[in-house]
Amino acid sequence: MPAKLILSGEHAVLYGAPALSMAINLTTESQLTFQPNKHQKIEIQLTDYDKHLAWSFSEAWDQVIEIEARYKTFEKGLKSIRQVCQQPFDLVLLCLFHFQQHFQLEPGHWTINIHSNVWVGRGLGSSASVIVSLLSGLFKHHNIQNESALLALAQTVESRQHGQSSGLDPVSVLYGGLVRYQQHKALQNLPSHRFQAWLIDTGEPSRTTGECVSQVKAQHAEDMALWETFTQCTNEIHKAWLAHDGAALKQAIRTNQSLLERIGVVPDKVVRFIQQLQQTPNCAAKVCGAGSIAGDQAGVVMAICEQDPTDLCTEWGFVCQKIQIDQQGARCQAD
Repeated sequence: MPAKLILSGEHAVLYGAPALSMAINLTTESQLTFQPNKHQKIEIQLTDYDKHLAWSFSEAWDQVIEIEARYKTFEKGLKSIRQVCQQPFDLVLLCLFHFQQHFQLEPGHWTINIHSNVWVGRGLGSSASVIVSLLSGLFKHHNIQNESALLALAQTVESRQHGQSSGLDPVSVLYGGLVRYQQHKALQNLPSHRFQAWLIDTGEPSRTTGECVSQVKAQHAEDMALWETFTQCTNEIHKAWLAHDGAALKQAIRTNQSLLERIGVVPDKVVRFIQQLQQTPNCAAKVCGAGSIAGDQAGVVMAICEQDPTDLCTEWGFVCQKIQIDQQGARCQAD
């Protein structure tokens, strides 16, 4: 399962604007093992966190009922979204529970091992990658071929993590390549071509995606002129991509970055870094993902330029690597 990188439309997609998102080759793998057994059990191994837990089905569902209760409290404005999912296991349990509610999880002994090399909490859709990879495995095991149902479940679970899911992240990682996504409209796949760009990690934001989404909603949800400006920017990027117009693409990326600064999700340190980065000839850069409403880190920055920005990134203490688009999306194998 790849990660995702948003070219344009983060935040705006929640207000009906289109978004452009590409899958990139940072992968998440969920390994599911099932044994028919009268003792119904769920074992979860999270390799990256060095954590292992096991529950009976009833114990697991009790955990989920508590998560759902916290989510209801969040929806009433009485808790922050950060208080809903409190443990790395919570997303996994939510996937299993909501699958069970719709399709009846086969009774027996389930062992789930999850490993990822996605930079967690950086705006790369790490939650969506875990959710879609696990649901894909469950759908395949139960011989269910229904991508719409899978995406609907993924959006439900992702909302428990981020407060409100547009559905963009699950679509991006499931289908791969570059897609144009807009709620309640048909998905568009854009053609692939040469894309010289870099992924820069400015560090894990001090605020979660859910907290950023909540603040932007509180301050800008009713500003329809703002979201129309985001739409125009996304359309310019879309048009430049189709025309292979690098200069227009970079100008639109710079405009997108300015809009993200306007809604307050780019910390001052990252603004200064991007300004210096864009002094490199023919370079354009922007924050990708939710950004941050506090602190010095904003997650990932995408830089489109011919010149390798590693030396500058090192000066700022940031990690940098070349971006490779993943064209395949989700891959599911059965032994």
